[in-house]
This record gives sequence, structure tokens and C-alpha cells, in this order.
Amino acid sequence: MNILIIISALYFICSVIYIANLWIQNNNYSRVGLYIGILGFIVQSYYLVSLLVRGDLLLGGLGKSLFLFAWFIPFVFLISLYFYRLPSLGAFIFSLAFIGTAPALIPPSGIIVSDPTLNNPLILTHVILIFLGLAFFAVAFVAGIFYIFEEKEIKEKKLGKLSIKLPSLNTLDKVNHFSLLSGFSIITLGLAVGFFAANHIWGNNWQWGNKETWSILSWLLYAILLNFRLSSGWKGRKAATGAIIGFCIILFTLLIQYVIPS
Repeated sequence: MNILIIISALYFICSVIYIANLWIQNNNYSRVGLYIGILGFIVQSYYLVSLLVRGDLLLGGLGKSLFLFAWFIPFVFLISLYFYRLPSLGAFIFSLAFIGTAPALIPPSGIIVSDPTLNNPLILTHVILIFLGLAFFAVAFVAGIFYIFEEKEIKEKKLGKLSIKLPSLNTLDKVNHFSLLSGFSIITLGLAVGFFAANHIWGNNWQWGNKETWSILSWLLYAILLNFRLSSGWKGRKAATGAIIGFCIILFTLLIQYVIPS
């Protein structure tokens, strides 16, 4: 069986188990889901390392980019899980990982690229930092969705099985803050490396395109969001809404380079 199918299947099974755990009063489900998710992460890590050893490009086209991004999502989730008790977030986290790995099974024609500059260590470092930062934003996005849902349930006094499974509002807000701050710091470094790499490789011939423009706009959006959170006390629902909107714009930024020519 193709290893890509195995990776995608493991993330799919993991997400299904985590989603079922939200409705079933049995903590064993989340434990089993976590083990399967970790197995998928290990298999995907093995595959990515094998690509590096063979000298294959980790990037090139939408399928490969999403596949690499999908590796960082469970990686950051496992880090967050170490600091906070939030297994329920795995329902969305591993669903995102599955969605990210699925396109690699059947790469769409017309978006496959073979750019030798992608092998440049500076470019690879830039992309890794960007995807790592985006993975933190993905966790903030999921925490934001759960925060808004749980707050609505509490206000309406309709606490069901799902609400009981979720972390407290305070914990979700802390995860949101930790993820936003970590993601913004890492992406800032990634953008700096990217500008340096672009100047080093293309020099004066490098021009601003859709990807570069939207990346800077997304960075500014998160800078404003963090500024309001740190200086104006934006917490709770406002911060959660900002994390959701910001991540949606980030996804648009990720896709635009493959859909709209620069």
C-alpha cells in the first residue's frame, strides 16, 4: 500500500475517533485517537526524512506544500498538549492534518512546479519557519472556534455532552494567546529569512507578487491582533474571533500563489 495512503488514512481514522470522543463519555477514545495520530505523525516524519535523504524536493505545487504543512499541525498540537489539557481539540487538528495530506495522493495537474531554488537551504528554512508559525495559528484557530461555541452554550445555559468535553474558557483563551504569540514570532523570523533569501537569490530582479503582498498583509493583521490583545486587553471572544478570521486569511494567502498568477 502507498505510504501516502497510510498517512492520510491514519489521520482520517484519528480524526473520526476524536470526533466520536466528543459525544461519548469514554476517555479511552481520546487516548486511542492520540496513539493513532502519533503513529500517523511518525509515518509522515519517516516519509519526509526519506525524501530529504533521496534529495527530493519537499516543496513544489499545492499538494506538496499542503502535505508539509500538515506535518507541522499535529507537531504543534502535541507541543500544546504537553502544556495544556486539550485532547478535544484533536478532533479539528487531525481533521486539518487529513485535509492537508489528502491532495498529495492525487496532485492536480497544472500546479506542479519544479523550481531548483526550492532546494536552497535559505528557502527551505524560510518555508519551514512559515509553516511552523502557521501551525500555531491553526491551533489558535481551533481554540477560537471551541471558545465561541462553549461561551455560547454557557450563556444560553445549554451545556451538552460536547461542552462538558471541552476545556474551560480560561484554558482555551490561554491556548489562543500562547499559539498566537508563538506563531507570530516564528513567522516574523520566517519572513525575515525569506526577504534575505530573495535578495540573495534574485537580487534586484525580485519583484513583489500576490504571495509576498498577501503574506505581509496577513502578518500585519496578526500584528494588530496581538497589539490589541497585549495593550488593550483583548481576550476571550474578541481574541478568538480574530484568530478565526486571521487563519482564514492565512489559508487564502497559502492558496493564492497557486490559483492567481503573480
